[in-house]
Amino acid sequence: MLPKRTPMKRTLAIALLGLLASSRAWAQATLEQDIIKLEQTVTDAQFKKDRAALERLLADDYLYTHSNGSVLNKAQEIAESMSSDVQWTDSKFADLKVRIFGDVAVLTGEQTIQGTAKGYVPGPRRITDIFVRRSGRWQWLGGQATLEPTK
Repeated sequence: MLPKRTPMKRTLAIALLGLLASSRAWAQATLEQDIIKLEQTVTDAQFKKDRAALERLLADDYLYTHSNGSVLNKAQEIAESMSSDVQWTDSKFADLKVRIFGDVAVLTGEQTIQGTAKGYVPGPRRITDIFVRRSGRWQWLGGQATLEPTK
């Protein structure tokens, strides 16, 4: 025979479940904002040609497909970011969305970059960037950029 539940115990159980659900949603929203900040931090490091920051922020197995079709690993990405042939002046993000899958985060959105890379001038592009948490810290694992169709 099951013990009789009192209204107070039921109310307490419902309140506890609500608290757990809201704290999880808050943690998720905070993590999503952290990933968006990390996206901006990586972009800033590229613009400032900050090799040390890029070494730390890009995962060792990093791989990215750029909107010009080039596919770069970590060493190549950092070398290109350091190149005097790459001169970025501004970057704006829009419509950023983050989905979290345990220790993996997928960021999608729009990015418009001003400047040139070896004579290539990118237009507005859609991005999908992947971040991974290893040893307690998030790193940029890679992704892809695709030029938006001309309107």
